[in-house]
Amino acid sequence: MIKECPVNIECKVKQTLKLGSHDMFIAEILAIHADKEALGANGKIDFEKAEPFVYNHGEYWTLDKKIGAYGFSNKK
Repeated sequence: MIKECPVNIECKVKQTLKLGSHDMFIAEILAIHADKEALGANGKIDFEKAEPFVYNHGEYWTLDKKIGAYGFSNKK
């Protein structure tokens, strides 16, 4: 696991798909390891505390705004 990451996801690769210049890994999640400091009062990951970020086309972006919930893109 990566010590500096507040959340680590342990996976087992099930399949590797060749996509031209990249590979896509299909995996099964075996375990989720989260620091207690990244959890909210309900025991779930608190994304404000965990401060997640993404890498996209050579840039890093923070994820600091909730834009919906499960299934929101299917709602009319």
